[in-house]
Amino acid sequence: MSVIIRRLQLKSIVISLSGLALAYVFSALAILATNEFKAIRLLEKPSISLLILVALNAQTFFMVICHNLNDLGISNSDIGRMASSIALIPDLVLMVTNLVMTFIIPPFFNGSKLETRKAFITLGYYILVFLVFRPIVLYIISQTPEGRNMRNSHFMYIFLIVLIVAWIGEVLDELLPVFLFSLTLPEHPLSSVFSAKLEAITSCVFFPLYCAMQGFKTDFFSLTKRAYELEFLLIVGYIGKFLGTSFTSRLYGVPFRNSLALSLIISSKGLLDVAAIGIMRDKGWLNVEEYTLAMFHYLILTGALLPLVKLFYEPLSQYTSIFRPSVTDSTNNNTFQTLTCLYKEDNLPGIIRLIEAFHPTRTRPIPVILLQLMPLTGRCTMPIMAPLDQVKSLPMFRTKIAFSNRIVESFLNLERESKGYTRLKHYISISSYETMHNDICSLAYEKDASLLILPFHLQVQWTKVGKIIEDSSLSLREVNKMVLEKAPCSVALLLDRADPHLGIIDTNIYQVAIIFIGGVDDLEALAFTRLFGNHPNVKVIVLWLKSPKQDKYNALNHEMIKNFQASGRMENERLMTLKEVIVNDGADTTNVLLSMNGVIDLVVVGRHHDFECAPLYGLSFDGFCEYPELGILGDLLATPDFGFSVLVVQQEPKNDLQVVYDKPK
Repeated sequence: MSVIIRRLQLKSIVISLSGLALAYVFSALAILATNEFKAIRLLEKPSISLLILVALNAQTFFMVICHNLNDLGISNSDIGRMASSIALIPDLVLMVTNLVMTFIIPPFFNGSKLETRKAFITLGYYILVFLVFRPIVLYIISQTPEGRNMRNSHFMYIFLIVLIVAWIGEVLDELLPVFLFSLTLPEHPLSSVFSAKLEAITSCVFFPLYCAMQGFKTDFFSLTKRAYELEFLLIVGYIGKFLGTSFTSRLYGVPFRNSLALSLIISSKGLLDVAAIGIMRDKGWLNVEEYTLAMFHYLILTGALLPLVKLFYEPLSQYTSIFRPSVTDSTNNNTFQTLTCLYKEDNLPGIIRLIEAFHPTRTRPIPVILLQLMPLTGRCTMPIMAPLDQVKSLPMFRTKIAFSNRIVESFLNLERESKGYTRLKHYISISSYETMHNDICSLAYEKDASLLILPFHLQVQWTKVGKIIEDSSLSLREVNKMVLEKAPCSVALLLDRADPHLGIIDTNIYQVAIIFIGGVDDLEALAFTRLFGNHPNVKVIVLWLKSPKQDKYNALNHEMIKNFQASGRMENERLMTLKEVIVNDGADTTNVLLSMNGVIDLVVVGRHHDFECAPLYGLSFDGFCEYPELGILGDLLATPDFGFSVLVVQQEPKNDLQVVYDKPK
């Protein structure tokens, strides 16, 4: 939340306040147009129930918007981040109003001793929560070593403190300190621990039970003719909020369809709205008819209108019509820069080794954008993506500082070894697995990256006795699949099998083999020779697998190789060693690849190929491919029969696996 507050812009404040203002204006006009205004004049005082309905209909709760954004899967998109900042403004206004009504008006203007006493008791409650309970919770969290699970006793202590804070707030009728207390606690590891231990009972038992209990309090037989006027009031207020948000966002340059999606999100309702009208009913400020109508109204807004957001807004649609910079293009004009992603610390050695093999020089420096990805488990918590300097001061990030410091130190060593020609920018992304690909693709688009490097979800670990243990993460696999489908640039999946303690510079020769069969992805893999070929300790071999028959594929591939060799000789005579191998089918191809065990350190292959080409004949996806995201050859090389690292390259996302063989320009 603190990151969102620091990033609040004037347009978010204007859009939020305009939506609130227009909702109140439209509601006032609706009251004037109905018999409710006549009833107010007869009573000669404002109707409390009408004011409550108008206020709750116009109010937007930050936690509700966060939960709805997470459900829609767009919490870390452009519209999602804008919606969260817009939704924060009404909550801040409500907090300030609550504090003024609690601490300023009663002691200084009301003069009642009872109200003054209650104000000082509430002030003591704030002091107890933030100066006593919060430091205790932070101290308990600090007792958990990094990488370890929290002890059950520590969890129970924290859970007991949370219950005490909530109970005191319930007694004093002050729930704002409870809300602020939860926001100031660190996200990690509390969110994951509470989700693991309480998610089942809260989401599957308490939440449906609470909603059912609130639903039982409704009574549709209590509706009278006045219900039409009240529903008209609620609908007009909703239209006012929708139009105020939509028109103002359009003035700030938000596209039309995006502004409609933003208005639907800001106008949506959720659990806090249901709880609010339930509290108002229990206090007698709303009768059964008003309560029933408000519940029905919120149900329609959330259940029927909110899903329409997916029709108006697709977070990654902006990448489908842009020019995608490729490795081939960027190496030709020396604009190559890479975005590397880290899911775990175990991914670091392979990424470092790969960037080191690129061998940046004074004439060809390589900007490296490092994106450290962390899972976010809270359903009502907003994701974060920002530079490391802005994130490391947050309470939710404190337990990850040591991990990030080790990553930064590793890249600083790489930068020193490359004499400053490797330029690092470190970003942190804290989001759910379902939306993590949004951060990866948006950062690659924003920074105009040429290559996006992703660690393969199959993690190879080295034990003390030298054995390899493979650990698979289905969540990370889904993230990689989404990035491969939506990425705005070339993508490379890295399966690292090398010893994490070995580097490149302190070894004699680092053997890299590039498998060339044909197609745009293989041409992209071929462009890596310009990156690897200049390193004095890297030897690059291009293995051209040819069909024994002279077909159209051989002619096109020969033209590609010839053009690439011609451009390579102008830069470096030792750029690559070409080796042609005749293969009849997939069995011959497998034997050639098996012969590389113990000789080659890294194999670079393209993802997509033509099924009908001779080197892949018999290696079909039907019933044999375990990892389709790696392509035919990549899936074969991911089996335990091979001991070298694998880099699978995709030039751009494709909707099918049939590659069109284009002549290189």
